[in-house]
Amino acid sequence: MCSHNPSGWMVRSIFRLVLVTLGTGMELACRLSETFRRQVTRDLMVQIGSADGVFHHYVFAPRAVTSRIGPAIAPTLSLCFDNARQGCITLASPHAVGRIVRALLEGTAEYQGNAVLLLWFYGLTRFVLPLGRTGRLRIVPPDAYVAPNLGSKVAGRIVREPPA
Repeated sequence: MCSHNPSGWMVRSIFRLVLVTLGTGMELACRLSETFRRQVTRDLMVQIGSADGVFHHYVFAPRAVTSRIGPAIAPTLSLCFDNARQGCITLASPHAVGRIVRALLEGTAEYQGNAVLLLWFYGLTRFVLPLGRTGRLRIVPPDAYVAPNLGSKVAGRIVREPPA
């Protein structure tokens, strides 16, 4: 992808800093948060970058994350923004998923790989940048949502998995 509107060196430096901070934060979250570690269950690599030369990739292994500067050789998912300014604004937005989808539709961003992983990665970034994070429910759901009714006609169709 060739940038149609390249950013200046200052914006590229800020985008590099955002990506490094995000990586360092995810590495720390992986060490400190059991919830974070439970979401990292397989080997994959996510690369985020811009067409004006800023790239960073995140290597996920079961229960571990490492962050590396530069482009990846064979990422599982690669997201490339038209320029560093767009990348900064998008990643820092509480509506990042909507902005990414809009950029993909407008052609100002490109991805390669499994787009579902983008949503998964976004969820992990909210551990570090808690903007637009969904809070807990204020009202407890009714009993039918909390525990299944074993006496109902469809009780046999409810899938139950053992606790992990």
